[in-house]
Amino acid sequence: MDAVYIATPHTGHRDLTLMCLRRGIPVLCEKPLGLNYQEVEEMVAVARKTGTYLMEALWSVFIPSIVEMKSLVDAGGIGTLESLRADFGFRGQPREDFDRDRLYNPALGGGALLDIGIYPVWLAQFLFGAPESLHATARRTDLGADVDTQVTLRYPGGRLAHCYSTLLGETKTDALLLGSEAELHIHGRFHHAQGFSVLRDRDTPPENHYQSFEGHGYQFEAAAVMEDVRAGRTESARWSLHDSLLLHRTLTDVRKQIGVMYPGE
Repeated sequence: MDAVYIATPHTGHRDLTLMCLRRGIPVLCEKPLGLNYQEVEEMVAVARKTGTYLMEALWSVFIPSIVEMKSLVDAGGIGTLESLRADFGFRGQPREDFDRDRLYNPALGGGALLDIGIYPVWLAQFLFGAPESLHATARRTDLGADVDTQVTLRYPGGRLAHCYSTLLGETKTDALLLGSEAELHIHGRFHHAQGFSVLRDRDTPPENHYQSFEGHGYQFEAAAVMEDVRAGRTESARWSLHDSLLLHRTLTDVRKQIGVMYPGE
């Protein structure tokens, strides 16, 4: 069976996904899966009730170097993971046609957090799990979209993940993991990086890991979805519906703290 890939502005994800799920059509929906936790919860409930495949298109999960990095960290390759810093920024230019401006128009779910800030927050969850608490602050436009957003997530033992996203300028868009025995640098852009380096001390050369590929890397996600659908699975084992629920609970909590609301909420 084929699957539908939904890649509309954020505000179209819920309705189009539900339309497909209720007809038994497998769905790969672009991130963010929904505008808020409530939308995602509804989508997941319908997917489970109908037994229809649904996955949020967080393609980073399937990038070869990210898969290798996660295996190394899980195996204790840098000791105990103590801290994370990740950023994502580019200079977003407002459109003259504001009604079609998906970056800046709150009516389209505009803002840095859901467009690019989702990646640093995803990486933190991917490595640490769900946070115990969070603190967020942001600069917003007069119309309410966040354009410069800092999120700090706290985990057991006081461990922190620092997640930054901005539409005000280009950042390195890389990530640094601090372990008890070594540091790990995911090269930019970290969400589809072709390599990472492990740094043990000043006297030891970096351990460079490369997993090169052609294109941007969307092919790995597409292949995983096709494999799932052909096997009759209803969700991905590598990025599950539970994973999406945890992520969007965090993102919704962040928006509450920074005061970003979308029409209808």
